[in-house]
Amino acid sequence: MCGIVGYNGDRKASEIVYRGLKKLEYRGYDSAGIATAGNPTVKVEKGEGTIDDVSPEKKDGTSGVGHTRWATHGGVNDTNAHPHRDCTGDIAVVHNGIINNYEELKEKLENRGHEFKSETDTEVIPHLLEEQLEDEKPLHEAAQNVADTIEGSYAVVAVLDTGELVAFKNESPLALGVADEEFFLASDVTPFLEHTDEAIFLEDGEVITLNGDYQIFQNGEEVDREPRKVDWDAEEACKEGHEHFMEKEIKEQPQTVKKAAFQDETDMKEAVKMVEDAETVYLTGCGTASFAASLGAKYLREADVEVVTEQSHELEYRTDEINEDDLVIAVSQSGETADLLSTLDDSPAPTLAVVNVVGSTLARQSEHTLFVNAGPEIGVASTKAFTAQIAVLKLVQYALQDELEEGRRSILETAEKLDEVLRKNEGLMDDISSYLQEKNHVFTIGRDKGHEMAQEAALKLKELSYIHVEGFPGGEFKHGNLALIEEGVPVISFLKDTGYEDAISNTLEAKSRGADIIGVGSEPVDKFRFFIEIPKDPNSEILEIVPFQMIAYLTSVKKGNDPDKPRNLAKSVTVK
Repeated sequence: MCGIVGYNGDRKASEIVYRGLKKLEYRGYDSAGIATAGNPTVKVEKGEGTIDDVSPEKKDGTSGVGHTRWATHGGVNDTNAHPHRDCTGDIAVVHNGIINNYEELKEKLENRGHEFKSETDTEVIPHLLEEQLEDEKPLHEAAQNVADTIEGSYAVVAVLDTGELVAFKNESPLALGVADEEFFLASDVTPFLEHTDEAIFLEDGEVITLNGDYQIFQNGEEVDREPRKVDWDAEEACKEGHEHFMEKEIKEQPQTVKKAAFQDETDMKEAVKMVEDAETVYLTGCGTASFAASLGAKYLREADVEVVTEQSHELEYRTDEINEDDLVIAVSQSGETADLLSTLDDSPAPTLAVVNVVGSTLARQSEHTLFVNAGPEIGVASTKAFTAQIAVLKLVQYALQDELEEGRRSILETAEKLDEVLRKNEGLMDDISSYLQEKNHVFTIGRDKGHEMAQEAALKLKELSYIHVEGFPGGEFKHGNLALIEEGVPVISFLKDTGYEDAISNTLEAKSRGADIIGVGSEPVDKFRFFIEIPKDPNSEILEIVPFQMIAYLTSVKKGNDPDKPRNLAKSVTVK
């Protein structure tokens, strides 16, 4: 997730873009930059850090674009910061999203004489636009041809030395603010609410040009789109129409899982080498990240890696078992978790970080880092960071098996199914949340990888609804826990292909004693109170957990809780 601002009007663009970017810092803050058109070239000021760290000069020009970055392709440095220019320097581009086919496009462009300066996927866009405009095509047609060439999810805004702006999008948000002879483009409406409350939300496949007025095109034909009044305050605007950040973040996962899958090949090769060179690999994390780490351990074992996994606050007492020839894979959203960092301080082994926050303590102190690229996660209860962590750890497994590209395609296909899973089960999730809100005790069970699903589903429900929930392996149910089952107690059962018959047996043991069964799996089971059907998929854990994130969210809302800020909890646990 990154933040975009564009301006075309009669005021100094750099000042308006700067103020707009300040309101988008929640979308990314590892680098920033501004480009303006005036006297008569495109001028760019950019670099590592926040927009204040970059401190762009108030340059001349009444058209401009700006960007605040959350890195996905390429490291955090001045060169990789946006905006990016073409060979002539007459075009500057900012971009939010991922270009899936950028490596192929970059190679073709280099063969045609284009020179690249950054490691980003974004830089192919200004060069493609440059080629289109060399043929003197209308600006909207040139942009449409670029949009037809690139693949992925993106919002793109370019400023030309003429002062014209052009933008196009697919699966990433972009809004146009319309004022009196002034026009604003932004990732959401917050940057321009102080200037206008009239907005148009661009649709996928549309191209918009700004040059003293706006024109919107769809498939080369101009379309008539009237602005509508936006009655939002700044926080509501950041939520992009959702009631809470958590709802927004759950629904972002089709995109964030894709972003997680696009790990740089060089980074993945280094991670694989670290794993292969290690005597023993230790996977660790806390809370939700610990369940991702435990799943990661199972993925790596399938690739014949010797793995130990334990939550960081307990692994700390075993660091004398770790030696310098081992490897610790540390999983975290914030990269600031005190228990995790304390464990690493006591460990002599190198660290491979799987983390969301660029510039975090974990990222800085690790020998190598794989960023999960989920973007800022505002809700305290982790959702999109968890599925992104799973995706990255699964990708490591594929890479260890020399199947990196096949694995990437597999995870991308999984991500495509997430919208369908949420849409298909919308009414069912609402019914389950209404049922659960009246309960005081819930149990979640699963075997093999279903165990981690049960633990994470339990954590989400207890974090948000404050209902007492326990998650444990299905096989443990009959070793004492059945004593807690009485008429009407909900038991949520994750039915995986591995251990399926045993898991069914554990579930029916609870049902026969009066439990209400909520099942999840690829094969519906009769006589369960509710069943959430998930498509068969090699990365099914990603699909299985998302409905229970939504159920936890809905249950919280129905109980009158604040799902973004659960009581007694903090986003980053920086104390032991």
